[in-house]
Amino acid sequence: MNTDGAFDPRRLGVPKEVVDEGARTLRHARTSLEAFVGSLSEGDSVDGMSPADASWVSSSHHRYRTARSRLWAWAGWSTQLTLGNILDHVQAIERTLVGEPVAIWSLVSLSRVVQEGTIRVCHLYEPGLSPERRAVRIAAAWLNGARQHQTAAKDVGAQAVPGADRIWQSAEQTAQRAGMTIGLDSKGRPSSAVLGSAAAPFAVNLTDIAAKRPTHLPAWYRISSATSHSTVWMVAQAFAYDEEDQPVLQADPETVSAAVLAVLGAFEDLVETLGAYHGKDAHQALQTIRRRTVAVLDRQRKWRQQAQADAQQAASTGPLT
Repeated sequence: MNTDGAFDPRRLGVPKEVVDEGARTLRHARTSLEAFVGSLSEGDSVDGMSPADASWVSSSHHRYRTARSRLWAWAGWSTQLTLGNILDHVQAIERTLVGEPVAIWSLVSLSRVVQEGTIRVCHLYEPGLSPERRAVRIAAAWLNGARQHQTAAKDVGAQAVPGADRIWQSAEQTAQRAGMTIGLDSKGRPSSAVLGSAAAPFAVNLTDIAAKRPTHLPAWYRISSATSHSTVWMVAQAFAYDEEDQPVLQADPETVSAAVLAVLGAFEDLVETLGAYHGKDAHQALQTIRRRTVAVLDRQRKWRQQAQADAQQAASTGPLT
């Protein structure tokens, strides 16, 4: 509770226009992304592969060709699932924004899922990779997921282990039949996919990757991690008092806008990366997302100016009651 008579902007809550416009922005952006992703098959890709990757696979020795095609089929399938998960979480953010009261930290955690899924997809389809480097990245992602499945199955119970083992064996055999070897760590555990001079580790540092992708908000991936793990220093920043002077966690417009911008940045990365890989002109889709980003920044700037004016007026008229 504020007892010194000073104006406390946290008592104001989030202006309705901030959350309403945030929800509308995400709804429109989600619809645009879905339309763009749906249009990718109209580009120059061949069975989900770029012309360069398709040529590499088709010109491979017949012993490797089927397995290499299967790697790209898995990449397309896993990407479809990831995009579905991303869009599902964006819809959840939209619903959270129109709720009353607005739940602050769920917004941040949901945006983290969107960002992480985007990073994983864009890491696989990063433009400029040679087919060999992309192949080992795909194999490493598949193998790493299969290994994590095995670990989880042991915790679930013995009945889940055989199914998880079969998934690992399928991924391992596909990589080997594609001409790869499985690299081992210092303890003799599988840790990378290797094809000639190209190698990719199973585990990737998503924080480092996010820092290198210019459309993602600086430090947001790390900050949102602190929220998802209920780190006290982060959660405490939303501490406030309600109208009855009871302690609550209260959203503020800066956090709401940051979560919306994190999603828009992820969408921009997806459009740019997938468009480049599939030979699809992404200019119009990128311009649409960037205009929405500018609109969010402009709206937040106006709110901040209004909040400062209100604070000055309140301070000059007496304590908040």
